[in-house]
Amino acid sequence: MLKYCRLASTIAIWALLAVALLSLASGRRQSYRSWSVASSGLGATSSIPHKIWQIFLTPPKADRASFQIESSSLAYTASWLARHPNYEYVLVGDEGVEPILDQNYKDDEFLHRIFREMKSTGMRSDLLRYVLLATRGGIYADLDVEAVRPFDEWVPAEYKDRARVVVGVEFDRLDGPNWNEVHEDMQFAQWTIAAAPGHPLLRSMVRRVVSTLEAYVEEKGITLAELKAESADVMVLTGAAAWTDNVLAQLQRYEPAITSLRDLSGLKEPRLVGDILILPINGFGMGQSHSGSSNDGTIPHDAMTRHNFHGSWRNDGSN
Repeated sequence: MLKYCRLASTIAIWALLAVALLSLASGRRQSYRSWSVASSGLGATSSIPHKIWQIFLTPPKADRASFQIESSSLAYTASWLARHPNYEYVLVGDEGVEPILDQNYKDDEFLHRIFREMKSTGMRSDLLRYVLLATRGGIYADLDVEAVRPFDEWVPAEYKDRARVVVGVEFDRLDGPNWNEVHEDMQFAQWTIAAAPGHPLLRSMVRRVVSTLEAYVEEKGITLAELKAESADVMVLTGAAAWTDNVLAQLQRYEPAITSLRDLSGLKEPRLVGDILILPINGFGMGQSHSGSSNDGTIPHDAMTRHNFHGSWRNDGSN
């Protein structure tokens, strides 16, 4: 891949974004396979690639042949490009899924069926982010997530040679009440994740989701096409609750002294467990009214991304 000087890369990125948004706004159908710029080097750690992944899948009741993504859906994409001028950026859509599965999971028929048959874009998007990071690595961010600081600033210097996954806290109960649809004590965000390719945390998450969905439809006596999960089911089957369970299991493999999520509560500084770096609540969860998150209208020094909670997966028309 061509390597540009910093200024040229910045100009190229903004030009590319402008062209892409104009094309989308003009009504010309895109395949959403990828927009990519610059290097294939490594990011803030020695193992996480210079790749940024985002996903937009056609809603289940829309016609894939004629559906157009609104340019407003990409409003926060500019922040990722502006803060990462030498990173490859890829927006994966419907046409981009099958080639990735064929290359990495060719013999997993049920995994292919999930993407062909299951209507919920939220659940398919959940699984796809795990597949992308497990096979390619890099940074994943939901489309309603804004990059506050470049990835080079996410990982403290003393951890750069050791961190192979970066996760952040979404909810931390501390001494407050529990919230609906979240773990009792703590939950990890999956609106932003960074990982080295092939990391066991992501590979096990793909296996977990596939086996969970297979068991779920068998237990209910339904097909994947008939699966109509409520938002709480999405969280448990493919979303943040399932992700949190899997992260905790991997952390416990590294450090058996971690017996529950409460052992990770109240983080004030990033913590490295094995090769997984855990960011405190402000890392990915600033601006919330709970969990000790900074919520005074300013951007705290330890905020790396800002989630804007558009929650489009809750109203994707699959139910």
